[in-house]
Amino acid sequence: MASSKNLLPDCGLYRTTKALPGHEGDVPAGVLVYFHNHSDSGLPVVVPPDHNIHNRWHFHGAGIAFRGLSWADSLKKLPGEGFYMLRKALSFDGGQWPPSALVQLGYTKTGDPILFIAQVRAQLQENDLFFSERGLSATRDQLALLEPLQVFTEPTPEGGHATGVH
Repeated sequence: MASSKNLLPDCGLYRTTKALPGHEGDVPAGVLVYFHNHSDSGLPVVVPPDHNIHNRWHFHGAGIAFRGLSWADSLKKLPGEGFYMLRKALSFDGGQWPPSALVQLGYTKTGDPILFIAQVRAQLQENDLFFSERGLSATRDQLALLEPLQVFTEPTPEGGHATGVH
């Protein structure tokens, strides 16, 4: 017999399409959540975003456990926050970003995608790339232009990483 975990979506970022029954105030329709298909109790959980640092959401706490497997099916999977390369030029009102540009994907609290383009700041002595706190709203169709990239992230002094689920 298959376990209920096998019937659930994979862990990751999702946008809700329906409010979580019994927790409508905490998890309404149309918001960003981190979904875990497992927990210490054996139930799936969702964790609302807590705060945003460097254009990435952090999710804290044990999450809100639920039993309604059909609600989990209503979640819409989102590409992971992080760094991508544009496969083709991205045109928008007021300009265009070139193909192969390095961009960072983030989200609003309502799960709408935002792109941030990497910039070299000529006035600084550091050899760093800069990503503004203000990005470009992107459509879900435009996300097809993104090619995932691997970027090394230094561990924090506590041994973890600077972003993610805690």
